[in-house]
Amino acid sequence: MLTSLFTGVSGLNANMTALSVIGNNIANMNTVGFKASRVSFADILSQSITGVSGTSQIGLGVTLSAVTPLFNQGTFETTSSGLDLAIDGDGFFILRDSSGALFYSRAGQFNIDKDGYIVNPEGYIVRGYQADSSGNITGTLGDLKVSFASVPPKATTTVSLVGNLDSDAEIKGFVFTTGTDEDIYVSFDGGTTYTTVDLISDGGLISGKAYTGSAVASAIKTALEAKNGSSDTYTVTYDGSTGKFTITNDSGNSNTVVIAWTNANSTAASKLGFTADDTITVGSSATSDQAGGAFDVNNPDGTSNFSTSITVYDSLGNAHEIAIYFRKDSTGSSGNTWEWFAVVDGSDNANSSSDQIQAQGTLTFNASGALVSESSITYPTGGFDFSGGATQNQQISFNFGTSTTEGGTGTDGITQYGQTSAITNQEQDGYAAGTLQKISIDSDGVVTGVFSNGKTKALGQVALAKFQNPSGLTQMGNNLFSESTASGQPLVGSPGTSGRGTIHSNALELSTVDIAEEFVKMISAQRGFQANSRIITTTDEILNELVNLKR
Repeated sequence: MLTSLFTGVSGLNANMTALSVIGNNIANMNTVGFKASRVSFADILSQSITGVSGTSQIGLGVTLSAVTPLFNQGTFETTSSGLDLAIDGDGFFILRDSSGALFYSRAGQFNIDKDGYIVNPEGYIVRGYQADSSGNITGTLGDLKVSFASVPPKATTTVSLVGNLDSDAEIKGFVFTTGTDEDIYVSFDGGTTYTTVDLISDGGLISGKAYTGSAVASAIKTALEAKNGSSDTYTVTYDGSTGKFTITNDSGNSNTVVIAWTNANSTAASKLGFTADDTITVGSSATSDQAGGAFDVNNPDGTSNFSTSITVYDSLGNAHEIAIYFRKDSTGSSGNTWEWFAVVDGSDNANSSSDQIQAQGTLTFNASGALVSESSITYPTGGFDFSGGATQNQQISFNFGTSTTEGGTGTDGITQYGQTSAITNQEQDGYAAGTLQKISIDSDGVVTGVFSNGKTKALGQVALAKFQNPSGLTQMGNNLFSESTASGQPLVGSPGTSGRGTIHSNALELSTVDIAEEFVKMISAQRGFQANSRIITTTDEILNELVNLKR
């Protein structure tokens, strides 16, 4: 009879333990990453009674078999912090305390401490795979440190431009200098008496100033009529699309004109494009072969057709703006040729206080307007020499064809169509030094830094540990577990590999406690406790009756 008392006591103890587990579950209903536990009971069988029908077994009550955490997947709560992480699937975050001991957790409420490490609220450091200086993830497992990361500067090595150069642009860049190339040697009577016609003093041009072909044509007309000594007039035109000058001895004039272009006195011949002497009878014309303008760095706008600018970076990460000028140089039945010049301002030039051409080349287009060839780049000063103490003779490649710079679009480069000159896209591969502005973490756990210079770089990768028997882990409090013999050793790897879950940033895994289920279990445990208490009171009453038999 006393056995029933102890059986009832075991029931009371078991159900009280169940209520304790239920209470713990409910208390942690709002604990991030918490896994609800369940109680397993087992009966106690140790008493046998022998009767006429054989041996009978009588149980001695109930015992607590196990309290097992259930590692079900919890739902996710969206948060505003990119360092809030949730695991979708199997696995645990790996954390290290100050003594070096390792712990495991599903709670992903992380932040950055004063030393730049990613830590949990208790200050335990998150473990993961390290990244090298180039942002490549290595296989080395260590503490994840991010806040002091930086990106060193990169000097520009390649510039790519996409756009169009107007095929109808006039060939520009006619500069005549006193005592050098301003004279034409002319006979106004068709004889052997020649006169020097000066485009500057007679034609009104200003020495060293850049002119269009049309302006030069007007100056040639003015100079010829000023020197001819008669009332003869001339018509001089310039065809900007072909780069050719035409001189006409107007009808009604009285004399044939002979221009000795090949004579040394005709210093302007090569610039105007005339290569052979011309005898121009009244009413007839002479046309040059191809005028030869030139780019003048001191008058870039007057000697070029189009310009753009782009910011590049030196070896120290300092930004420098260079101007790129385009000048139509020649035309032909098979296509046109343009020159380009990269100019550094004198205020940013380590070599000189004057503007300098520090890179130049030519572009050849076919009759369809497509770029068919780029000349080798010439560096008149040996390369780019920026001020500020950076490496001198910096070699920058200019690509006008397919874009190949970092992050390039891969589209066709410069074209030459009958449209307004314009640059539609330009790229360069250099950048200044950058400091960390923010971080993001992707589904593979890769921690990526976004830097002040616009660049991104991998800083590390969160590692996950997987256990053969996660229910065998030892609970250490503070949402932490530790390895045990029952759990087996941790299998560490990258998220999303070998059955490990993936990472959700800006999210937290909520507790797996189901309030409705816990209340039902609470009622069941309460009824179990009450029922076992009745066993004790009933047995007590029977014992009392047994004692009263003596009366």
